[in-house]
Amino acid sequence: MVPRPVNSNAKALKMKQITVGMLLTYGGLAFGAGLVGVMAWLEKRPRKSLNPRMVPTTPLMFLGAFICLVAVVHIVNTFGIHTGRR
Repeated sequence: MVPRPVNSNAKALKMKQITVGMLLTYGGLAFGAGLVGVMAWLEKRPRKSLNPRMVPTTPLMFLGAFICLVAVVHIVNTFGIHTGRR
């Protein structure tokens, strides 16, 4: 006879918990989106001189988009949707 778990809704309760890992993931998502937004704003500003800018906006924008992509995949995997190969 297999003992019955104390809480039959353990999986549902686990999904409602906010862990440090999820806080870091949501923070990474916000940071990546903010980085993309700021870099897009810097690129759209009118230039006053033809000197190159000190901040490389395009690579940083791609980095922010990559951080957002990884964070979204982690969030989706946490909710139980398989996104990789089996």
